[in-house]
Amino acid sequence: MPEIEDIIETTETAPLLLWWHWTIIIIVALLTAYYSSKWLKKKATTKLKVNNLKSALEQLVVIEKKDLEDNELATELSFLTREYLRHQLNNQALFQTHQEFINDHEDLEKLPPKARTNLAQYLEVLANHKYLPDSNLPTGKTKLIQHTETLLRGLDSTLLKEL
Repeated sequence: MPEIEDIIETTETAPLLLWWHWTIIIIVALLTAYYSSKWLKKKATTKLKVNNLKSALEQLVVIEKKDLEDNELATELSFLTREYLRHQLNNQALFQTHQEFINDHEDLEKLPPKARTNLAQYLEVLANHKYLPDSNLPTGKTKLIQHTETLLRGLDSTLLKEL
């Protein structure tokens, strides 16, 4: 029978975590950070878009209370709409003509064709009011305000669906 040797005691301690433990911890931490940042970004973007619509509608009420000429009203509504689109689409087309804005802007590709068509028609109506003032302002003013509100709400719902 072979002789049994005593167990040798060492002063070294065993590692708490091995290399593959650390690898798993790092992978889990990276995935958690990645998905958390995506979730926070999406949450912040959605909240921002709702606030843009709210502020645009508040500005629309202010414009409605003003006593403006037909061309002044159309100019204010055009700036309001373009400012809203600038915030929603992060574009810088605030001072383009409506033809340049519709034809040359890549950000508008984010919109479905029907929304682009509605926006183009709306900007054409505003251009006509700016450069060919109509004599029946009281009925035209109400229609323009309602048309602007409908357009903004439609664009907002379209953009939120796309995101």
